[in-house]
Amino acid sequence: MAMAMANGPAKLRKTNDVTIKYGQRLLPQVVDTFAAEEPDYILGMMPKPGANSSVPIDFITLSTSQLSNAINFMSHWLDRTLGKSNSVTGQTIAYVGSQDFRYLVMECASIKTGHPLLIPSPRNAPTNTASLLERTNCKIVFYSGLFGEQKDSISEFVGGLEFFEIPSLEEITLEKTMPYPYTKSWEEAKNDVFLILHTSGSTGNPKPITLTNSFMRRMDCEHIIPPVDGRTLASLDLCRPGTTLLLGTNFYHLSGVAFTVSALFHRYTVIAPPADRLLDGQTISNIFKTTEVSGAALVPSLCDSVFAERGEEIIEHLRSLEHINWLGGPLGHSTGEWIIKNLPNVRLWQIFGSTETMMIPMLIPPKSHWSYMEFHPKIGPHLELVDAEEGLYEVVWRRHPDLNFAWTTPVFDFFPEEKEWRTRDLMRKCTDTGFENCWKFESRLDDILVLHNGLKANPVHIETRLQSHPILKGCLVFGEGYTACGLLLEPKRSDIASEKLIELVWPAVVDANALVPEHVRVARNLVIVASPDKPLVRAGKGTVVRRLTTRLYQKEIEETYR
Repeated sequence: MAMAMANGPAKLRKTNDVTIKYGQRLLPQVVDTFAAEEPDYILGMMPKPGANSSVPIDFITLSTSQLSNAINFMSHWLDRTLGKSNSVTGQTIAYVGSQDFRYLVMECASIKTGHPLLIPSPRNAPTNTASLLERTNCKIVFYSGLFGEQKDSISEFVGGLEFFEIPSLEEITLEKTMPYPYTKSWEEAKNDVFLILHTSGSTGNPKPITLTNSFMRRMDCEHIIPPVDGRTLASLDLCRPGTTLLLGTNFYHLSGVAFTVSALFHRYTVIAPPADRLLDGQTISNIFKTTEVSGAALVPSLCDSVFAERGEEIIEHLRSLEHINWLGGPLGHSTGEWIIKNLPNVRLWQIFGSTETMMIPMLIPPKSHWSYMEFHPKIGPHLELVDAEEGLYEVVWRRHPDLNFAWTTPVFDFFPEEKEWRTRDLMRKCTDTGFENCWKFESRLDDILVLHNGLKANPVHIETRLQSHPILKGCLVFGEGYTACGLLLEPKRSDIASEKLIELVWPAVVDANALVPEHVRVARNLVIVASPDKPLVRAGKGTVVRRLTTRLYQKEIEETYR
């Protein structure tokens, strides 16, 4: 998708007697300025390979001067590898590799050298990555780590590809390099490509999504969200300069990109997941035991694993924690209640949005209603009633009438001709007196299951109640086109027999059934267990992709109803 920018006056603030144009800063220049002013500031930390079982954890660290040097190194390296000419500049390149700070380096180096950068998910099937390369006319793929093993598989689907392995993180940070100038102004670069990501591919091959500098300015504008008297903004402005944020998402997902970019704009330190394995509750617990953590941004399953399952063990190490935000789906009720009860000084909030909208501006809700969202009264979306019988409202974005707030609706950078964009996200208004501005996510329009008898079933309630179960990795309610709903369970361990797993989980299913209408309740004979060699299909942020998972288990689901 190409994007155009809606122009509006820049917001200016004074910091250390220097005027900063928030929303009009270009990331490579932000890096170099940060490095010049605070060269030894630790921007990033990451557990060393294998450092998950022992305390204290050993960290790899990245200073601002090392990051600036690495970007210059890779910029010169790209020029030597690809050539530097008008015919080469503008050529799309791709990078897939180890989950480390080389992602951030490649993002900035591609901007400096003028090469749009495509970041395919390492979890993609070779056909998916091949489709993205074709759609973006990309013939050059850079890689690191184990991705090199997939080169031949991808080449079977796309001809004429060239693959280059990039140098190690250690080499690019430590080898002193000449500066690589980047002198564009905001007006010159605002519509330049910042990065190319892609959709999850839940309805077919993933589609590329082109993000420009104009789109990414949303992360810089957290500084200038209008304050609301007596309230705390649910924004990355909570990540104050000099604090740390434990990041539980991947570098190749928009959330990972956004947090690392935000760290440069806001000058905080990112504690990233380990590069050699998936992040889990034990590793996070050991990080809390090793170093002071100011904030945490985690998917719900990791919040469950850390706070609900290990909270009592690590509570003495959580005293420095100021805020916890979750993203990617609803947070388990027991987990949220544990945080509210045991960490009274911690602000608990959620990030809600999409690739098209980025983070939706919100307020931190009252602790009594922590699971709700409260949208910013001036720059939030519209809530439009779409189902009066069920009391459901759809989140709708309309262009802000004040150009000063054009940055609050980045979706219209994607769709410059549109005046309205419907998210398909459904909300239910809180009915408690005094909390009418609080909203709870109900489902997406494409989540709703239409049963054979015409009744509509919302699967999210049961899935949310079960997601924090200690022996489950995930679950999915199915039933589209059938007369009753069924349940697919994915265990964390493969050594539990299916019937035993169902027996252990069934009391929680009974409790969840009590909270939903009769036609949504799951009968025990309609519960099946996922096979270890067929994990539930997940998007980059870790959420289960309903359509693809249902398709993967279509045969088992059909047999369940016989």
